[in-house]
Amino acid sequence: MKNNWQESEKIEFKETLAEKEDAGKDICAFANKNGGELFFGVKNDGKILGIKTANEKTLRDLVQYYRDNIQPSIYPTVEIDDQALIRIVIIKSDTPYHIFKNVPYIRVGSSSNQMRQEEYKRKLNSYQSTNSDYSSKTIKGTTIVDLSERAIENLRKLLTKSKRFGTDIKRINNLELLQNLQLIQKNEITVAALILLGTNDSVSKYLPYTEIRYGYRLSKDEIRNQDTMIFNGGYFLYYDELWQKINSRNITLNIPQGLFLSERKAFEEDSIREAINNAVTHRDYQTPESTFVMQFPTLIEIKSPGGFVEGITIENILDQSKTRNKLVAEILYKCELVEQFGTGIDLLYKNQLSLGKNPPNYNNSDENRVVLELDGSIQDIEFAKYVLKVADERQKSLGNKELLLLYKIKSNQKVPLKEVKNLLDIGLIEKIGYGKWSLSKRYYVDTHHRGTYTRSIGLDKETNKELLIKHLKEFPDGARKQELLEVLPHLEWYKIWRILNVLIKEHIIVFTGPRRSKSGVYKLL
Repeated sequence: MKNNWQESEKIEFKETLAEKEDAGKDICAFANKNGGELFFGVKNDGKILGIKTANEKTLRDLVQYYRDNIQPSIYPTVEIDDQALIRIVIIKSDTPYHIFKNVPYIRVGSSSNQMRQEEYKRKLNSYQSTNSDYSSKTIKGTTIVDLSERAIENLRKLLTKSKRFGTDIKRINNLELLQNLQLIQKNEITVAALILLGTNDSVSKYLPYTEIRYGYRLSKDEIRNQDTMIFNGGYFLYYDELWQKINSRNITLNIPQGLFLSERKAFEEDSIREAINNAVTHRDYQTPESTFVMQFPTLIEIKSPGGFVEGITIENILDQSKTRNKLVAEILYKCELVEQFGTGIDLLYKNQLSLGKNPPNYNNSDENRVVLELDGSIQDIEFAKYVLKVADERQKSLGNKELLLLYKIKSNQKVPLKEVKNLLDIGLIEKIGYGKWSLSKRYYVDTHHRGTYTRSIGLDKETNKELLIKHLKEFPDGARKQELLEVLPHLEWYKIWRILNVLIKEHIIVFTGPRRSKSGVYKLL
């Protein structure tokens, strides 16, 4: 084992098997957090003792003990290594609400603490709503009279226009329609029916936090809203009204294209509708909190309770798709209010980036709520013009992932070769270093920034060599690392070091001092 081996968020030591009960708390805590490893036969300071009496029966007894005392049951890997250590490997559980002897635990740093009851209930409810579809559950004592006739009529209109619902709506009555859609089951309405079609009174009675609260402010510095409205009752009662409210304050942006101006709204209708529909679909309806839509002149912030669905993170949101309220999602999809499952986030990225806006921002989200910010201001109007021009020439728009990659490259972020091969093939980018790219020369020519292009690709190797030699001629006493970094500020040190090594091999310069030392000096021969 390593000398610096120590306990951490994912490693726990137990000296003897007499601590197996305390170990049960750690195993439970690991399963509820990010997984980990527990070792019997190691002191707290990392000193290895081993369990000399351990055998196969010891392992079987441990497995049985933890199966009997941890619910839901987990099945960790238990083994003996060549140092007589008992190693138990626990993976992160798909059901992160385990209890050991009826108590939930969670890993915090190198300790296993008792989980707060409200956190435990939230995890349990989140899992149940995600995996058993809370929105398809029926509400005891309810009937079709708890649903708004106007909302049902709006549902009929949407389904009539939709190509995703094959039933002839004119030939069935409201009850038959709702039963066909699974919104009414065994004569009781489902949670999804209440969310989408409920009367104000019924929603207030059974799901009082289903409302969406809208506010408008001129800036984030303002304390009070200049405009406020609460939308309650079934979503189909106000889904158009909410968009119209937002659009009434939606400013127009002009993008120059040659002699003409291309008009674009700060907030695209399909983006905002998709974002709100996502909030309605994925929020946790068992959390007593409203959904909030806060609008500023060039920013919209949507907060929905419940955090990301288990398995979804900011990092994988473009590649993974899970639905917390499946029946709600199915109805919105059949009504053509949302894109095909898993493509809604793609649409948000595509609309933002194709106009030179910042990508959707989820960075303020946490385990209790999802916070989405859509920036309506164009950060790079030249980039927007370029994307529009390319799209027009090819008679198609760039995909969301291509746009996101172009945004990263424009922002000088490193991107692996396998992700940008298509952009290279069609000439939209150029390679300027290992894992580093630049927008194509054509982009800088089209946007009249040829100087920026030269700066972005840097100087060629020969020019860099000449600059270093010129500097050393000017200062014959030699130069240290920091000084040479100032000569070529666009290069990382390892690249400068390679050029210096070439000059040494060519017997043009000499290095005096410890190898790669900061105090070493480079001089001309």
